[in-house]
Amino acid sequence: MAAALGVTFAAACMAACSKDRGGFATDEHTFFDASVSPDAPATPDCPLQCSLDGRSVIETCGGTVVQSCADDLACGAAKCQDPCAAAAADRSSNGCDFYFQMPRMDKLFPHSCNAAFIVNTSAHPVDMTLERDGNEIDISKSVFRTSPGSAELVSHAGAIPPGESVILFLSDSPPGFAASGYIRCPLGVTPATTEDTVPHRTGIGSSFRLTTNMPVALTSMYPFGGAASQYPTATLVLPVATWGKEHMLVNGWAASSAGDPGLQIVASQDDTEVTILPNKDIVSGPGVVGGRAGEPTKYRLSRGQHLQLVQSEELSGSIVTSDKPISTFGGNSCAFVPSSAKYCDILFQQIPPFEQWGSEYVGVAYRPRRGNEHEPVPYRIVAARDGTVLEYDPAVPAGAPTTMSAGEVAVFEHGTGDAFVVRTQDVEHPIYVSAHMTGGDGAPPPNSTAQSFSGAGDPEFVNVIPAAQYLSSYSFYADPTYAETAITIVRRKTNGAFKDVWLECAGTLTTWKPVGTRGEYEYTRVDLSRARKSGDTFGEGDAATTCQTGLQRMRSDGPFTATVWGWDAYASYAYPGGTAQRTLVTTSLVQVN
Repeated sequence: MAAALGVTFAAACMAACSKDRGGFATDEHTFFDASVSPDAPATPDCPLQCSLDGRSVIETCGGTVVQSCADDLACGAAKCQDPCAAAAADRSSNGCDFYFQMPRMDKLFPHSCNAAFIVNTSAHPVDMTLERDGNEIDISKSVFRTSPGSAELVSHAGAIPPGESVILFLSDSPPGFAASGYIRCPLGVTPATTEDTVPHRTGIGSSFRLTTNMPVALTSMYPFGGAASQYPTATLVLPVATWGKEHMLVNGWAASSAGDPGLQIVASQDDTEVTILPNKDIVSGPGVVGGRAGEPTKYRLSRGQHLQLVQSEELSGSIVTSDKPISTFGGNSCAFVPSSAKYCDILFQQIPPFEQWGSEYVGVAYRPRRGNEHEPVPYRIVAARDGTVLEYDPAVPAGAPTTMSAGEVAVFEHGTGDAFVVRTQDVEHPIYVSAHMTGGDGAPPPNSTAQSFSGAGDPEFVNVIPAAQYLSSYSFYADPTYAETAITIVRRKTNGAFKDVWLECAGTLTTWKPVGTRGEYEYTRVDLSRARKSGDTFGEGDAATTCQTGLQRMRSDGPFTATVWGWDAYASYAYPGGTAQRTLVTTSLVQVN
């Protein structure tokens, strides 16, 4: 890993823009595929759905309001109900109950500043509680906000206002600690804890639990200010209400001299039995008995515990079942991508349950680091079923698979701007897709053909959101400590037309490029920062607005997805701005395989 740089902290404004571009509804709900409310009957030809602002039940035909929700309620699944229940019914990444933990799977790397970005996606103030091992943790000195346009961190007390965000500083090493690559929390910040409960490599650890009285969007960032650490990563955290009992494991990348594939399995209830059917041997560790490939291996977890497995052989494609809902995280303790290209970064993503995997995805990545839209981006596909057939639009990328077996992992490279669609034969043959950034220095032949980017960026991987899990509104936070930050946005045609997409700092986005030849998808990108300065400017004269890092708000009348990419010298991070978590697959993973 490259030597660490000095810490630079520049907190972003709470609003992402220099001027307002119109109002924004703070309640976030998807209005696609909503179920029907028993309180407001619908006709067969005109089902009910939630309004975009989540404040009423409306008819899909024309948007007539059928029921307005009381002030203390919100619309979820076409029904007025408690806001947390509404979020759970909507099945998206917005929620009120989350478990998560540091992605530091190998204690070779120091315990740096771990933070969470929390966005209030409701129309009401949000109170939050942090706990671990069943014990509430004092966060009174750990929550901060920023003022619009200011770089100053301001201590935040009390509830999070509607539509606003805070930074919760979760953990750090004890005061006085120093080590190469260590990034401490900013001066004036008291982290919620200095205890590290994530095991060294394989073992059993404890997770944070964050609960709120209203729905929020949550992103974990490690380390905070990580552009200087040179091994940062981020993940969108998924609420407990969307967890499942059937999973397929996904690691971040293969082993290298720098690090090994890793994963974490988290329980939210006591006495949770987890069964892994591994496709490779599970290596034993402290408190963890391994198992042979092809033989079920059982583990029992308590509420808030996680099983961490770090070993040289990937377990990607292995089946996991449980008697109570669980969640899985996949990554790598510090990966070279490709495996001989410098330098290494931690990889970490929370992986959706199997039932939420999709059969159609759009592949398009970050703004190219050196202006070349053909810059190679590694993609990984994991198949869940035997006999999975894949087709691509406009053409099959070089090295991409066209048939896959259950548990198979395929890797290929394609240009970051060479957008494509990949789909399988039906929803019962789902796949998982991830996109990756390569190491900033690359590696010369004959060991590798990986390009050098003179230290710009480094390895990261991110979930590609299935097209069937697109939402219609997002609020998310872009880390302010990176020189380069951009959003990649993909929209899907609805009823024969593309709907406008509105970004608070830009207004209605207009520069779209087609994906493939069928005319079903388009994409665009927006810079939030470039060369440590502000991002793209929209409009002219007094009406001009400029995008910045920090809190972002987006909405549309149609489905779209947004992925944040940030990079700096030998550092990068990426995460989806949000996702629906609908049940797409109805056939059990275990019955078929």
